[in-house]
Amino acid sequence: MMHNQNRYWKFLTICILFGLTGCSGPELLKNLNAEMIDAKGKNCEVLFERHVDAWISREPENLRQVYTDDVVHFDGSPIFNGIGDILSLAKELFTTFPGWKMEAGETYISQDECLGALIQWGLLGFTSDNPGIEFDLLESRDDLISFWRIFYDQKFFDAFSLPGRVDNDFLFQFASSWSAGKTKEILNLYDPEAKIEDTLLGVTASGQGAIRDYVDSFLAATPEAAWELFYPFTEGNASPQFIHEYPYASQGGVFAINVKDTEGKPCEVHAIVILTPDEDGKITLQKNYYNAESLLVCGWAK
Repeated sequence: MMHNQNRYWKFLTICILFGLTGCSGPELLKNLNAEMIDAKGKNCEVLFERHVDAWISREPENLRQVYTDDVVHFDGSPIFNGIGDILSLAKELFTTFPGWKMEAGETYISQDECLGALIQWGLLGFTSDNPGIEFDLLESRDDLISFWRIFYDQKFFDAFSLPGRVDNDFLFQFASSWSAGKTKEILNLYDPEAKIEDTLLGVTASGQGAIRDYVDSFLAATPEAAWELFYPFTEGNASPQFIHEYPYASQGGVFAINVKDTEGKPCEVHAIVILTPDEDGKITLQKNYYNAESLLVCGWAK
């Protein structure tokens, strides 16, 4: 903890000397108003449950009440465009998997997106005791889903004999580096022109300098935070017609960020981080999402 405390005071001193504003570590959490976080969390839960309930109903026409007419379904690449494609997909899946069951899991938010875990069994050998889990990233317009992107755990790729592969080493290295709390080690994970979108915290950092400031701020605001990879996943490889636009599948994971709450007691902030690597395994894009309830419980939102 002393290491990160020293980092914070050094960082704060630089801010004061150079007349900078909004750069101290705790300031990184200043946008996390508890009322706002609670509202966003509940809205995400409602949207995600409507999405899941429409599929549980096994009635393709119910999907019209959930998605916009021009909805895009991104499954490795944007191969399903419009409600007609979604209805055709649904009819095929309902026929192929008559015993398909599912339920909504935990949800996560950014400033404008909703991400949820979809727990599934009764297909592909998945059981209620050993289900497959996909993660659905949703964007909405006028309370309807306008964009739907899917990520899968390794069980789906194995069941379908698909080439996608969760890169556990890549994800564990991410968690290990952030847990070590050393800026240089963390920066080594990123391409020099990488971008981090942590929009719930009001941050979009592009390039190594901006990412270094973000890393220092995050570490100072969360001293002794330890990252634990709880559940890894990835997305499918792009189809041939989109492979040049989407050459590298994004990797993701559910992480428990072990911190202290406002009373100094151990607490877990649950986050999903989606990472897009390049051919050298360096991160080119990182997007962060947080479980709203965990932000409230751990005192990150006040």
